[in-house]
Amino acid sequence: PAVRAALAVAPQAPDSADTLVDVLRWHAERSPNRPHIFLRVDEENEHTITYGELWKQALSVANGLTATGIGPRDPVAIMLRTEAAFFPAFFGALLLGAIPVPIYPPFRADRIVDYARRQEGILSNAGARLLITFADVERLGVVLRSRVTSLTGVVTLGEIISKGDNNNPESTPPAVWLTGQDPALIQY
Repeated sequence: PAVRAALAVAPQAPDSADTLVDVLRWHAERSPNRPHIFLRVDEENEHTITYGELWKQALSVANGLTATGIGPRDPVAIMLRTEAAFFPAFFGALLLGAIPVPIYPPFRADRIVDYARRQEGILSNAGARLLITFADVERLGVVLRSRVTSLTGVVTLGEIISKGDNNNPESTPPAVWLTGQDPALIQY
C-alpha cells in the first residue's frame, strides 16, 4: 500500500515521445526507482519492476541481440510467459529496432504437436530470426528451429543478457532510429 500511495503523484510524460522506447527512457532517466510493473507472483506476493531496472535489462538484451547478429527490423519471437522475463525481452528488441513477435508458450503437453504446427506457421509467416524462450521449452524451440528456415537461433533470456553484458559492459544504448511510424510488434 505504501508503494502504491507514492504512485499517486506521477511525473508528466513527455510530449515529444513518439515510441514506447522514448517513454521508457524518459521515465528511467527521471525516476529510475519508480515502479513500472507489478506482477502477481501468488495470492499474497507481487514482483515489482522499476523503470530503471527495466531500462538496464532492456539495454543488455539489445546488446545481446546485436551480439547474436540481430539488427533493426529483424523479427524476434518471444515465447515467454507473462512474467518478469518478458518485459526486458520485449523492450530490448524494441530498443535495438528489432520487431518483437510475442507467442504463447505451450500450456498443454497433450496438444504439443498441434501447438508446434501452429507456432511453426507463425514463426515462418513473421520471418522470425531468433526465438527467446525459457529452459523448460528450449527443446521445442530447437525442433521449431529445424522447421523454420528464417530462424537462426533459440536462446533463453539469461543467455541473451549474458551476451549483452559481455558485448557492452557499460550498457551503452544502441543508436535508436525508431520513429512513431515504425512497427512496435507483430501480434498473432
